Amino acid sequence: MKKLIHKTTLTLATLIMLAPAAFAQESLQEEGLHFGARAGVEHDSNVLRTSTNEVSGTVLTAGVGLRYQKQFSLQKIHADVDFDTYRYNSHSDLNYNTLNYDLGWDWSITPQFHGTLSADRRQFREVTTDPVAPFANHIGRRTERNELAEGGFGFAGPWRVLAGVSHYKSESTEPGSWDASPDITWGQVGVGYEAATGSNVNFRYKRGHGDYNDPLTAFTALNSDFRDTEEEVTARWVLTGKTTVDGRIAHVQRRHSSSPTLDFSGMAGSLNANWDITSKTALRAGYQHDISASGLPTGGHVESDRFFVSPVWHATFKTSFNLRVDHTSREWKDAGAAFPGGRTDKVDSLQAGVDWNALRTVTVGGYVRHEKMSSSLNGGYTANVFGVLARANF
Repeated sequence: MKKLIHKTTLTLATLIMLAPAAFAQESLQEEGLHFGARAGVEHDSNVLRTSTNEVSGTVLTAGVGLRYQKQFSLQKIHADVDFDTYRYNSHSDLNYNTLNYDLGWDWSITPQFHGTLSADRRQFREVTTDPVAPFANHIGRRTERNELAEGGFGFAGPWRVLAGVSHYKSESTEPGSWDASPDITWGQVGVGYEAATGSNVNFRYKRGHGDYNDPLTAFTALNSDFRDTEEEVTARWVLTGKTTVDGRIAHVQRRHSSSPTLDFSGMAGSLNANWDITSKTALRAGYQHDISASGLPTGGHVESDRFFVSPVWHATFKTSFNLRVDHTSREWKDAGAAFPGGRTDKVDSLQAGVDWNALRTVTVGGYVRHEKMSSSLNGGYTANVFGVLARANF
């Protein structure tokens, strides 16, 4: 059974703040325990993410990681843990650390009765726009967690029934987070079909209870606990040994017992493709649409759309080039008096990089990134980032 993550929420700067870490990710291809370390430096033309009077700075980065993967008969476990620190030469108040992990156990009692236990955490810097102060952006740290326990029992050949529980929680150090930092726990049941090729389709009905953690005073004064109901279809299509497509479509309905002005419903979904074109080229691309709470006492909801495309070219045995284009837009709807004229935020990022295997266990990389954010409420910002990063893996 493949690992299921309920959803991936996106801040306006998720890609941008995670971009250096993307160079540090190593796939779990070999069994056993592996350690890694990394260090880098980058120049940022606008460390405060302001629309005017930009201040440049140098950022020192360092991190360590642990990877483990092992198959024990019918059981398969993996662990991927990273700690990173970021230090600014001229603005120590921007310094921050991140702890990220991806843990999983694909368990099986019999070939017909199997399931997944998993937990993952993503922590990164985010940039939020101030809905009151013109031309003001705030830099904080966001944490997102997913936990899942699900089992499936096979019957009638490739068919199976599913049951489990899942949990999602997001937190931000900045008040007024765009999604109000929800904390939700679901119970879920469903049915699935898994072909011998690895392709599968699953339907789940999810019923959950949650509340919000946003420290914004005007919002926390509300009794904002809610019921969340979702009907979800997920699918994986293995076209060839080199191409897979993953999709999700869901209807989300959220009802608040004491604050009906916060109620909303709508569609969410995603589509991601992985294509190993040749032995030297690969392409990753995806689209995601999310719906979430507005985090405003006046109610309404936020609809987010994100598109990315990321080709990689292994020019030689030691050298590879990569490119990533990312666009995210977010629109506040039915927010009432909070945004009578509406609100739309957009962020675009273009990054290019090169990696060189200097030694068998050491890789040196360089990257350049252009970021641009615009908002109907303020002046947004632009920033240019240049960096180098060295990694060692054992």
